[in-house]
Amino acid sequence: MIDNFLVEFGQEINRSLKEKSGLVPFFQKIYEFFPEYMLDYKLFHLLFDIKPKANLSLLRELLNTDRYFDNELFLILFRAFVYAETRFIKNYIPQNSHEERLTGHLISEYTFALDIVKKTFQEKAYQIYKENLSLDFYYADLSSNNREKSTGADFGIMFHINLPDYPDEVRIAIFQAKKIKTNVVIDIAQYNTLKNYGEKGAYYCFYDMATEATSSPLVMHANNIDLTSSINKKTKSYPINELFKYWDSIIPLSLFLIVRMLISDNNNFYKSYKSIWDAKSYFENNNLNETKPGKLLMVSIGGLLNSSQDLTDLSRLLRFPPFEEQQ
Repeated sequence: MIDNFLVEFGQEINRSLKEKSGLVPFFQKIYEFFPEYMLDYKLFHLLFDIKPKANLSLLRELLNTDRYFDNELFLILFRAFVYAETRFIKNYIPQNSHEERLTGHLISEYTFALDIVKKTFQEKAYQIYKENLSLDFYYADLSSNNREKSTGADFGIMFHINLPDYPDEVRIAIFQAKKIKTNVVIDIAQYNTLKNYGEKGAYYCFYDMATEATSSPLVMHANNIDLTSSINKKTKSYPINELFKYWDSIIPLSLFLIVRMLISDNNNFYKSYKSIWDAKSYFENNNLNETKPGKLLMVSIGGLLNSSQDLTDLSRLLRFPPFEEQQ
C-alpha cells in the first residue's frame, strides 16, 4: 500500500526500529507469545514458527503490509498510532513530566497523526466500500475548568465503529497512567477505584522512562495485576521484571487499540454501547466525579454521518462552561 501522507511516517518509524525503541522492546520479549496474539485477534497469515531472530522481521512486515489485518483501514490507523508514539518517545519522555502532562502530550500526538492520515483513510475507504466514509476524532480535556480529582483514571479512549461490514458500535476503555523505569508502585485504593469504575475496560498504561531503547506505552489489564500479597497495605511495589514476567498480558498501546479494541469481538477487553450518548453518560456521571478520566480521545471510524448515532460532530458531544474572570 502506498502512503499518501503529508508527513513522512516511514522516516520516524524506521528511526525507532534502528534505535530499537517504540515497538521493538515488546517484540524482542514477546516472540514466543506472538502467535497466540495473531490467532486470538484474527490477524491473518499466521507465523507459528517465529524464532528469536525473526521477531523484528515480523514487526517490519506488520508495519508495512496489510496482510495481517482483516481491514486495510486498520493498518492506516495502526501506522498513525505508532508514528504518534515514536514522536511521544522522542519529544516528551526525556522531559520527565508528570503522568497527567505526559498523557496530554500522547493524546495530542494521536490526534495529530489521525489528522495526517484522514485523507488517506477516506480514499482507501472509498476503494474498499465505494462509499464516502470519514475518520472523525476529538480530544476532550475533562479535567478542564478546575475539575480536579484525586483518584481514578487518567484518560479514556472511545471508538465509534461505523463501517459497512461492521456493526454500528461504541467501545471504550479507561487507563491509569504510570511512569516506570526499574519499578512501579501501585496505589491500592486507586487500583480498586479504577477496577470498580472501568470494570472489564480498566487498564494501566505504563510510560517507559528509560533514556535508551524506550518502549511504546504498554497496556496491562487491571485484572492481571496481582495484589493478593498486599492485604492491609496502601501500596505495592513491583520490580519491572516481576510485573512483566508474563509478557502475554502486556501489549503496546498502539497495538492494543487495533487488535483488542477494533479487531477483536471479545467484549471482555472493553465496555460496549450501541449509543454514543450512553457512552457519554458513562463519562459524565456526576456520581463518579472522583473516578472519571481527565482526558478523553474519541474516534469515529467511518464517521457519524449515515450512522445510527443522533450526532453529526464529535465536538458537540460534550459541553464545557465558558471561562469566567476571577473577581
